[in-house]
Parts: sequence; C-alpha cells; structure tokens
Amino acid sequence: MKKFINAIKYVIFLAIGVAIFYYIYKEFDLQTLKAQINNINWWWIGASIAAGLASHITRSMRWQMLITSTGHTASLPRTFCSVMSMYFTNLIIPRGGEIVRCTALARTDNIPFAVLLGTVVVERTVDTVLMLALVAVVVVAQIDFLKGFFAVPGHEGMLDKISFLFSPWFWVIGIIAGISVVYLIWRYRNNIARVRFMQPMIGLLIKFGDGLKSIAHLERPMVFIAESLFIYVTYFLMLIATFHSFGPTDNLSFGAGVTTFTMGSLAMLAPVQGGIGPWHFMVYETLALYGVALADGKIFALISHTANNGFCLIVGAVCLVYLTVVGKKREVDV
Repeated sequence: MKKFINAIKYVIFLAIGVAIFYYIYKEFDLQTLKAQINNINWWWIGASIAAGLASHITRSMRWQMLITSTGHTASLPRTFCSVMSMYFTNLIIPRGGEIVRCTALARTDNIPFAVLLGTVVVERTVDTVLMLALVAVVVVAQIDFLKGFFAVPGHEGMLDKISFLFSPWFWVIGIIAGISVVYLIWRYRNNIARVRFMQPMIGLLIKFGDGLKSIAHLERPMVFIAESLFIYVTYFLMLIATFHSFGPTDNLSFGAGVTTFTMGSLAMLAPVQGGIGPWHFMVYETLALYGVALADGKIFALISHTANNGFCLIVGAVCLVYLTVVGKKREVDV
C-alpha cells in the first residue's frame, strides 16, 4: 500500500511539473524555436556540459572522501557512476536518487547502506548551508531586484511559499528537535536494545551514525570545503556558459548570472522531477527583469535545462546499467 501511495505521489508531482511546462510553452512558436536553436553557439553548450561533468566528478571525489573517513574504501569510478545514477533517478523519481546511489555502491563496494546514507546526509547538509549562504549574499546584494521580482503580478505568493527557509525559528526548532531525538535515543539506548524487534533498527542507526560522524574524521577537511565550494562554482559556470551560447543572454552581467542561478536553485526545492516546469519559470521570469524578452527567456531555460539534464539522463542510464552488471557479478563471485 505504501509503495502504491508513493507511486501516486510521484505521478502527481510529475504531472504538476509537466502541466507547468506545458503552460509555459503551449503557445510557443516552433519556427521561432528552430531559428533560435540554429543560432546557438554549441561550443559554449559543450563548455556548460564540461563544467557540469567537472561538478559531478568533484561530487564523487568529495563523497569518496567521506566514505574513506568511515573506514571503508570506495572505488572512484564506481562512486562516480553511483552519483550519475542518482541524477538519472532524480529525473524520474524526485529525491529517489539518494537511495539508488547508496544501494548501488553498497552492492558493488561492500559498504553498509546505512553508513553510505549517513554520509549522504552530511553531503546534503553542507550543500544546504552553502545554498542558504548564497541566497543570503544575493538578498543583500540584489535586494532592490528581489523586491521588484516579488512585486510583479503573479509573483506575490511565491515569497510566502519559501519564506520559511529564511525564518530563524524554522532552523532553531529543526535543530533542537533533531538534537532531542538523538539525545533520547542515546539516553535510552540500553532499554531500546532490549526490545527484540528494535535490535536490527539499532544496528542500522549505529551504522547511520558512523556515516554522520564521517565529517568529524576527515583527514583533509580543507580539501573537502574546497571541493564543496568548487561544486557550486561549476554549477554557476554551467549557467554562464549557456548565457554565452545564446544571443539574447550573451551580454548579461555577472550579477544577473548570480541572481538567475540563485532563483533557479530555489526552484529546485520543488519536489518535481529535475525541476521540470518550476525551474524554467523562475529562470525566464528572472531574466525578464534584466531586459530579456519572455520568449527568449523561455528558449534559454529550455536550452539550458535540456542540455545538462540530457547529459545526466544518458550518462546516468549507462552508469546505472554498469553498476547493475558489476553488482550481479560480485554477488555471483561471493
């Protein structure tokens, strides 16, 4: 029953994304799109994809570093394939990629799934902190622009939907609740351990905790921080390269790139596969306030999203097949 409910949920989220996408492009002139695509500088698109590949490799190296700090060893090629499998899965099932990448690497490199999941939580926490820091910088630097964006008719309710992210109470309550749960489990761990059906869960929690503690046992913490920052730099470079590939966005300022990148990142918080729909909307609406015509902004969003997600779709599918074959082979060898 639970699987059925999850399946329905994913279908609904996908339908919402497709509906938004259809609404954006339903009246789009295909001849105009074809003409604009013919004028794209594909060398810059290649540069954007190369920047994306650099980010994926760096994310794999960072994850490998966390895994190593738990006392396990992971192959970098298989770690990379697991990361690409995550991106592939996220384009089909929102947030499902994290489970897939942990499951795949657990099978191929004989690492406990719970440990891997703990390292992923560390990863995502670091990414969230960096994104919030970026948002804070953009809010301070582009406050007048943001006021204009949310004042546009139709945008008024958007601020209310994401304002909780900027509320100190949201983070204070979340942190206190998390610490309280951990403390209670630790405080009554002996009593919990005596309950027979809880024993397997306790074992999983211990391994999960080992994964969380990976951040405290890093041999090169400064390298980890540098890699985390580099991932976001390459994400930004992906967008800037696509700017230069398209005439109407070629001459936009650095500030326009930072703001567009940030607004697109906020759109990715929506539980929709690959940000389909919400990402396009946020990007072309942001570009419009920098003087880019809506039609051109829509084409830019379509080009940027399709190029980089298309790469993830193709490479991720190949990597997932590879990991499946390697995993089966290892099971046979065992």
